[in-house]
Amino acid sequence: MTEPNPDAAHPFTRASTSARWRSCGAGLIVGAILVTAGCTTDNDPPAITATSVFTGTPVPLTTGEIPGEPGHSPGGNVVSAGFADPEGAPAGTVTFVERAGFVEIQAHVSGLTPGFHGFHVHENGTCDPDSTAPDGNQTGDFLSAGGHLQADDHTGSPASGDLASIYVRDDGQGLLVTSTDAFTLDDLNNNGRGRAVVVHADPDNFGNIPTRYTLPDHSTVPDQQTQATGDAGPRVACAVVK
Repeated sequence: MTEPNPDAAHPFTRASTSARWRSCGAGLIVGAILVTAGCTTDNDPPAITATSVFTGTPVPLTTGEIPGEPGHSPGGNVVSAGFADPEGAPAGTVTFVERAGFVEIQAHVSGLTPGFHGFHVHENGTCDPDSTAPDGNQTGDFLSAGGHLQADDHTGSPASGDLASIYVRDDGQGLLVTSTDAFTLDDLNNNGRGRAVVVHADPDNFGNIPTRYTLPDHSTVPDQQTQATGDAGPRVACAVVK
């Protein structure tokens, strides 16, 4: 009996393979592997090039195993609160997540005037509309929250509670994602008393007033009021975090 010729068993035979390898620029895609060949002889092995394949699935984010580690899933190291305007209407939310060596902040606001708004953590955990400031000198919305937070052993400007300004779009919505290493969640808890997070009516200039500008009394520029408040104006939304 004549033995079957294995090379004739399939159109893609050993002979046809050799012919393909001798072809210049021949290529074959097998699964996720791109096989390419230049001008080779029957004895030359084919050149194989692995290529990456895009599947549409994003690379997963690293998740920490313990609180305070970057990427750690929420679990005891997150605090959130809702903003309210002076009339008590909802005005968004704010979330603080403690990471390794810093705090990440995400704020969503709504119903505010388009443009930049000062955004700070204030010293007292109260959000009382039409209230008196702790020094007793002024009355206004959310003034009971006091001045900007200064964490222990921190003085000067910018204050610990000074954060990046939040931009509100023409539709009244705003989103801010930022971070700081100037305070911790324990500082926000304030022994259970909490802190106020305040959105202001105007942009915060962060005391950035060039020295070429002078005040009528020739006092230091920026003055104490600017250094303390950033000239961010009235308080238009407030949330208490603990």
